[in-house]
Amino acid sequence: MTFLYKVKDIKVFVDGVEVTGLKEVAITPKGDQDAVKPIKDWTGKTVGYSIKDDTDAEGHITVLASSPSVPHLLNLASSKKPVQVVIVAENKDAVNFSKITADDCIFSYPESKPESEEYSLEFKFIGTNFQIEA
Repeated sequence: MTFLYKVKDIKVFVDGVEVTGLKEVAITPKGDQDAVKPIKDWTGKTVGYSIKDDTDAEGHITVLASSPSVPHLLNLASSKKPVQVVIVAENKDAVNFSKITADDCIFSYPESKPESEEYSLEFKFIGTNFQIEA
């Protein structure tokens, strides 16, 4: 399941710095798909379940090319420094959470998205310890 939010309803912080000029933010928890596996005995009977604690996540932050946050995000993509991404609700009624966090996020260089009105840059990231606070 991918969480995609309207930028008017949230604020995004990367390594403690608020990202400005946002166009789009999305984050996907990756650990749910195969988190539960049956444990079978020698006869093939299910005797329990194994739950894998996988909290990996991936996502992207799309900003206007003119955003003051571009140099900061480019530095993170260049350095591959693991940072925390925090998405905070400005309008809890619209998004149904108060905060989403992902730790040890590594950013990739952006993809340029030319559009009719203004260029934007999409910075993809992967991280761990995905958490949602209601």
